[in-house]
Amino acid sequence: MRSFVASILCTCMRTLRRACVVAAWLALPIASFAHAADDFALDGAWRPAAAGEPVESVAWPDPRMQRFDPARLQTFAADGAVRWIVLLPAEGAWPPPPWVLEVIGPGLQRVAVFADDGSSIAENWIGDADRAWPGHGRLAFAIDRALPASAPLRVRLDSADVIPSALHFAARSVPDHLRVDARWLALASACLAIMAAMSVVALFFGTRLRDAAFLYYALYVAAYAFVMAMQEGYLFEPLGWKAIAQAPRMWGRLATVASVVAAVLFVARFADLARCAPHMRKLLLGYAAIVAALGLAGAIPSTGAALRALINPLLIAGAPLLLAASALAAWRGSRYARFFLLGWTPLLVVTALGSAQLYGVAPEWTWTAPAALVAGAYEALVLSLGLADRALALRRAHDQARQLADVDPLTGLYNRRAWSRLLPAVRDKARARDAPLTVLFLDLDDFKRLNDQHGHAAGDEVLLELARVLRSELRAQDLIGRFGGEEFVVALPGIDAAHATRIAVRIGQRLELGSLEAIGVTCTVSTGVASLQPHENTDDLLRRADEAMYAAKAAGRNRVVLSSQVPEPA
Repeated sequence: MRSFVASILCTCMRTLRRACVVAAWLALPIASFAHAADDFALDGAWRPAAAGEPVESVAWPDPRMQRFDPARLQTFAADGAVRWIVLLPAEGAWPPPPWVLEVIGPGLQRVAVFADDGSSIAENWIGDADRAWPGHGRLAFAIDRALPASAPLRVRLDSADVIPSALHFAARSVPDHLRVDARWLALASACLAIMAAMSVVALFFGTRLRDAAFLYYALYVAAYAFVMAMQEGYLFEPLGWKAIAQAPRMWGRLATVASVVAAVLFVARFADLARCAPHMRKLLLGYAAIVAALGLAGAIPSTGAALRALINPLLIAGAPLLLAASALAAWRGSRYARFFLLGWTPLLVVTALGSAQLYGVAPEWTWTAPAALVAGAYEALVLSLGLADRALALRRAHDQARQLADVDPLTGLYNRRAWSRLLPAVRDKARARDAPLTVLFLDLDDFKRLNDQHGHAAGDEVLLELARVLRSELRAQDLIGRFGGEEFVVALPGIDAAHATRIAVRIGQRLELGSLEAIGVTCTVSTGVASLQPHENTDDLLRRADEAMYAAKAAGRNRVVLSSQVPEPA
C-alpha cells in the first residue's frame, strides 16, 4: 500500500510539473497578443448619442467629443446606451484596400461601422454566427473600398441591456488579421478543451466518490468556461450555438451566478473552511447568496439596469475575499487551501484586473482576455491535481476503514465477517481449477481456565502466539481468520485432507513446544479438518470442520480430527 501511495504521489508531482510547463507553453501566445503590432495606427474620439440620432449628424471635428487612444482599452461610459465613435488614420491617410478594422473585446455590445459618406459598411455583434467575416474574440469589418484621406470612420456602439465592456480597435492587413485570428482560435480551443476535460473528469469522480467538492468544482469550471466562451464569441464561432445567441444576457447571467456560487461552495468544502476559517466561510456563503440574488433579480426589467451596475464591483470584491479565505485556511493547516492558492491566484488576479479595466485601470494591458483563458486552463489543471490528491486521501481513508472493519484488532488476522466474506471466492477459484479446498477449525484448549488463572493479558499472549504460529506455518495464499474468542479458522486452497491434517498436527506441536515462558503456561489446540465436497456450500463445509473440532475436544483435546472420522448423527 505504501509503495502504491508513493507512486501516486510521484505521479501527482510529475503531473504538477507538466501542468506548469503546459501553463508556460500556453502563456507564450499571450506575449504574442500583447506585442501584435497594428499595421496602421489610429486616433479616436467619442460622445454619447442622442435618441434616434442619424449617422449624418456625426461630424468631425466636434468639440463635444472626447479624444481616446483606440489601441488602449476603453469603456465608453454614458447616460444612454448608444455612443458614437470616430476613428481616424493617425498618419493622415487610410491604407489601400482591402484591410480589416478589428473591434476587440466588444462583449455583447452591437457595433455598426459607417463610411465617411454615411453609407453602412457592416453591423455586427459577437453573437451573430452568420456574419460574413468571422472574427474569434473580436468583430472584423472588412474595408474593401478606398477611403478619402483624413476622412473618419463612424462607429455606432450600442450596449442596450448589457454591461459595457472595455474594448479597443486595431487596423490590420488581411493576412495579419487572419494570422492573429488563427492564433487566438488555437489558444482558446486548447484552454477551453482543458477546462471541459477537467470538468468531465471531476464530475465522474464526484459521482463515484460521492464527494460534493468534485461536483462543485465541475460546475464551477464548466460555468466559467461557458462564460469565457460566450464573452469571447467561441460559442457562436466556431461552435455555432445559435440558441445561445438568441438570449445571450439570460445565459450569461445564469452562467455567472452558477460560476460564483459553485466557486464559493467548492472553496468552502475543498479548503475545509468550516474547520479552518468558519467565520470566513459564513462571509463567503453570504457573498455568494448576494451575487445570486442580484444576478437573478437583474432579469426584472424595472430593476435590471441598477442591479447590473452593482454586479461588477461585487465580482471585483469577490477575488480578494476568496484569496483571503483560502490564505487563512492555508495558514491554519488546510492542505487543499494551498492547492487553491496555487491554482486560483493567477485566475482571480486576471479576472479582477479585467473587471477593474472597466473603470480605466491599466488600459494598455490589452492581453487580459487571452490571459483569462490561459489562467482558467492553468487553474483547472492545478485544482484537478488537488482533487486527485483528495481522491487519494479518501481512498486511503476508505482502505484504512475497510482494513479496520476486516481485521481482528488483537491478532491482525481477518475477523469472522471478513473471513466468511472471502471464503466463497477461495472456493470458486478452487473449483475453477478443479483443486481441493480444506478448512481447519482450531480451538485453544482450556482457554477459560487460562484466563481465570493468569488473567486476560496472558490470554491475549496465547492468542497472539497461535496467530504467529499460523502465519509462519501457512502460505501467503492461505486464508487465516480469528472466528471469535479462542476459535481460529484456516482455508487451505489446493490442499487435500491428508496434507491438511499433517499441517494441523505441525501447528499443534509447534504451539505446545513454544511455551510462553513469560507467563509459565503451555498451550494446546484442538483442530477439526474438512475438505470441500462437490456441490457443497461454504456454510456446510465450515459446519463439518466445526463438528470435527468438537469431536477432537470430546476425544481428549490436543488432537486433530478429520470430518470423515466423525460419526453421522443418529
